[in-house]
Formats: sequence, C-alpha cells, structure tokens
Amino acid sequence: MKQVRPRSADLGGLHLATAGSGSGHGWLGYSGEMQTRFAELLTDMYNETLNAVNERDAEFASTDLPAETRTRLIHSLDSWSFEPHKLPDEEVLACAMMLFEALFRIEHMQSSVGLSLKDQIYPLIHHLRRIYRWENTYHNFEHALDVLQCSYTFLRSAGMVPPVSILLDEDPERTWISQRKPNSGPLVTCLGMKELFIVYIAAIGHDVAHPGFTNLFMRNAETPLSMVYDGKSALEQMHCSLLLRVMRHYGLGPLLEDSCGTGNGCNQSVRKLLSETVLATDMSVHADFMKNFKTLVNGRKTQAATEAKEGESQLWRKQVLLCQGIMKCADISNPFRPYHVSQHWAAALMGEWTSQAMLEKYMNLPCTNSCSDDPLSEANGQVFFINTFAKPLLQLMVEAVPELQPHLDQCQDNLQLWQSRQVDLKSNLETVETNNSVSQPAEFDPVSSSTSLTSTTSPSLRRRRDDYLTAFPLALPK
Repeated sequence: MKQVRPRSADLGGLHLATAGSGSGHGWLGYSGEMQTRFAELLTDMYNETLNAVNERDAEFASTDLPAETRTRLIHSLDSWSFEPHKLPDEEVLACAMMLFEALFRIEHMQSSVGLSLKDQIYPLIHHLRRIYRWENTYHNFEHALDVLQCSYTFLRSAGMVPPVSILLDEDPERTWISQRKPNSGPLVTCLGMKELFIVYIAAIGHDVAHPGFTNLFMRNAETPLSMVYDGKSALEQMHCSLLLRVMRHYGLGPLLEDSCGTGNGCNQSVRKLLSETVLATDMSVHADFMKNFKTLVNGRKTQAATEAKEGESQLWRKQVLLCQGIMKCADISNPFRPYHVSQHWAAALMGEWTSQAMLEKYMNLPCTNSCSDDPLSEANGQVFFINTFAKPLLQLMVEAVPELQPHLDQCQDNLQLWQSRQVDLKSNLETVETNNSVSQPAEFDPVSSSTSLTSTTSPSLRRRRDDYLTAFPLALPK
C-alpha cells in the first residue's frame, strides 16, 4: 500500500466515532476498545459511513401488493423451500416487511420496542436494501432476506414468534401470545421482545454494504477498512457501523440505548446485543463461539459467564450466545435447505469467490479462495463446509433448541447427496484422465493453455476489478 504523509485528523469526527464508551452514543459498531494506527482513518470511516447512508436515502413510498401476490408470498415465507433469489425486487422487499409485520403481531411487541412499522421499520428496510450491493452474487439483499426468513423459521419452530400466515387473518388487529413463559427453563425462553426484534434487525442488516470479498483479502490488500479495525472482523465492524447509522437515521437511537430485557437486572444495551450478534458472523471467531456455547448447553458454568465483564449477568450471556447461535446458523443455513435450494446458494458463493480470486490475480495478491467453479470443486467445498462448520453448529443448536431437529435431518440428507455427487464426479474425472493418458496427448503447456485467470492484463480481470468500484470506498485497495 502506498505510504502517504499522515493527515491531521478531524477531531470532531474522531470524537463522534468513539464517544459513548459503548453506551450507544458512538457510531462505531465495535463493542470494545478501539485501537488504530492512523487516527485520520477514523475520520474517513465516519465520513464514508455518513455518505453511504445519506447518498442512498430515498423517500419510501409504500405500495400495496395485489391480494393474490401477498397471499402467495405469505405462504412462501412459511415454507422451508423459500427462494428469494427467484423473486422480483418489489416482492423481495415486501417479504422482508411482512416478516416484521408478523413479528409485530406479538402482543405488546410494538410498545416494547416503541417503534412504528410504517414510519420507521419499513423505510429502514427500504434504505438497507439500497445499501446492499446488487452486483454481489451471494452477499446481497436476497441473502439478507434468506437469513431473516431462516431466523424466523427457527424461532417459529421454537414457539417464540407467530407464523407469517397470521397476516391472512380477517382481523388485522389480531395479536399473538407465545405459550412459552419467559425464562421458564428452555434456553430459548430467555429471549424477550427486544431480543427477538434484534435477531430480526441483525438478520436483515448483518451484511449491509458487503463488498463481495473477504476479511483476509482486505488484510492482504491493506485496505483502509482493514486498517481501521486492525484486521479484526473488519467487514462485520463495517456492517455494524452502517446498520447503527441507518437505525439512528430513522429514530431507533433511544431503543439502541435502552437496556435489554425488562426487570431482569440486565444493564447491557440493546446496541451491544446487536453488535455482538452481528460480529459473531465472522467465521474467524467461530471456534470461540462453539466452545462457549457448548459449555452453556452442557449446563456448566460457562467460561463466558465466569470471565464476563463486571455487571454482565448470566441471563445476558445466555441471550448473547443464543442470539449469536441463531444468527450464525441462519447465516450458513444453505446446507440445511432442500437440496435444490442449497445448490443455488453454493453456486452463488462460488461465483463470488471466483471473482475475488480474479481480483487477487490482477493485484498479485495471495490466492485465498478457490477460483474454480467446476462441479467437483463445488462438491468438495460443500462436503468440507458441512462437516467442518454447518453440521457441528446445527447439532449444538439442536441440543439448545430441540425443535430444530428437522433441519439437522435435512442437513444430513444434503451431506449424503453432496458426498454421492463427489464420488460420481471423481469417478468421471478419473475415467477422462485414463482415456487421455491412453491417447497420449501432446505435452501440456501451462503458459499457452492458461485462461484469463492467469493473465493480469486480461480484459476480464480489468472488468472484475472495475466491478468493485461501487463497493464501500474504504473496503477497496488504494
């Protein structure tokens, strides 16, 4: 990265960025002590966050869907085969809003969070939609909706939220009451109104402004965003920052500064719960989460509880770990979906990784992702990911929330299908290689046979690089 003479920092912007000591006044999503090599980067981060929000602000005009369309979407949201990537833009947006509409049918939900669906939540969702990059094949608003619908499905299965089909009731004022009493024993009952709302908000905003490449790429490229956060969960920190800014833009600041729960002795802010939930989606902290959550599920005094900061109750730690668990499972839920749905998301992620690999080639950076989109690489990747991350995580979640067992069964079925596909593709490849060796082809020349991936000056690579110009500026290499 080119070294430039350090600029003097805008101390006003720096104060705005770091003020509040975690109480909700600072705009940064980071919940701990901020350390950075260059103070002026904080000013840049503040300004770019403000620009990202203001430049994409547009007056929200609610449109009524035809009754038959609304009914169709409600039924699709109640299906585990939900496929947001097949919906037109206006229906994707409508689905996100309907999930919140159903959430607000919980008795006392609206008064608990003190928000208006039409005046605050709907415009907020519309605004977030505009900040997500449509160019991303995977980390886009459709993925955010997929994570939201998955989170809803988990909570509905556990009896914590009503089915979206409640919106088909002839009485629009009908409310819903969970049969599960608060803190009645099962872990999921530690979630109150505010915690349920935060799960939904975290789901729809957890990847806002995702540039389409990874934290490791940004660290290798020394992007300003990675430097701001010292290479620690840079993307997730950015998502938090933007999400908090948009929420405050629509008057959710008082809620963020409010305490979680009601009358449970918890003094931690809603803002902190939101930040902790989003930050947990960084897979680099996955092992720590699994260790802490497993200890909690096993019923022992958790390491998280014994090492908790002063003032954090065990109830708070349960809420944090469960919200994180739901979000992490929903974020990587593709292997739990029906196989045909799972295949789409696997291909979409592979496409995004291939684009990053091409950019790494162009910039002469280490290749951190597979740049091959052939079927065998896809199958190998899915088998590895399910065995290493998705299945163990869901198994642990089922111990905490037994109602999720059907999703674990689906995950196991999908794993078997991917393994069968893996075997078939390997067999076909071996057959082709055997036939080629028998025909004794000319010696392979890797230079003359290389594709555009190996040429750092190819039009394809230049186009890939230019594709990222719409990304959040500080996420781009200088």
